[in-house]
Amino acid sequence: MLNRRTFLKQAVATGTLAGVAGANPKNSPKSNPWPILLFEKPVQALSYDEIGEKIAAMGIDGIEATIRKNGHILPENAAKQVPGMVKSLEKFRLHTIVATTDVVAADSNTSDFLKVLKDNGITRYRMGFYRYARKGNPMDQVPAFREKLLGLAELNEQLGMQGLYQIHSGHDGVGYVGSLVWDVVGMLKDINPKSLGLAYDLRHTRTDTGHSWKQAADVARNHIGALFIKDAKWIGERSEQRANVPLDTGFVNQEIFNYVRQDLDPMPLSLHMEWGKHPIYPKESAQEAWKMIAQDMEVLKKWRG
Repeated sequence: MLNRRTFLKQAVATGTLAGVAGANPKNSPKSNPWPILLFEKPVQALSYDEIGEKIAAMGIDGIEATIRKNGHILPENAAKQVPGMVKSLEKFRLHTIVATTDVVAADSNTSDFLKVLKDNGITRYRMGFYRYARKGNPMDQVPAFREKLLGLAELNEQLGMQGLYQIHSGHDGVGYVGSLVWDVVGMLKDINPKSLGLAYDLRHTRTDTGHSWKQAADVARNHIGALFIKDAKWIGERSEQRANVPLDTGFVNQEIFNYVRQDLDPMPLSLHMEWGKHPIYPKESAQEAWKMIAQDMEVLKKWRG
């Protein structure tokens, strides 16, 4: 089994990492340095022509595309279908600014997949998740995660890509790495955030860090490469349940947005509308999702200014 450095050296020598310097820049972000994206999951049952027409009318800059298992495009179909996605969005002067993927480690399959994205002008991708084993001390598992992140960072640097690890709540007993922010920030020590950084999710960090959300933001700030925007509130007899709600009606407000955003370089702002009835709307009822997306988008555009 190849170690990380041997794999990268062999990949360069065989051309696996070659040919990306002249990648097509047609998917570079538009003029606004803080582009607003739609995470397409709720409407991924629609065609990219249909999605493009809708979000262009809302004044959105592009999408966070689902190119993963159960996504709009399956990873094994990326080489054939990603160019078509790009072409559809270009009709409406839109861009795929982030691709959501299942990537968790550097290997030859990952290299080939990321090269497809880069060749189509997509230079940012959201990673898959790491999870702590239910048994044992999580601290004992950190070195293995750190090694994977180092390998991906090195591959991303070779390819000219930026990986983004999403901060996700550890709710329902799922031990997501990064749910408390501190752990994943430690794993990213000395890693260039332009190669591998954080997709800082305001709802998830607010859920798991509670009143310490400012400290969490301060710890993560130097590693943030994108902001994911959504909202929720606590419900139930003892406030033990979380319910997704329209943006700016729960515990994610403009104060949090402004505080996390301060002193950051411009980066994508991806709206995750998750307060609808379905995670992925059937094609025939997608109009319901568009109404909620439009409502949240108006709030986010106001926050951005």
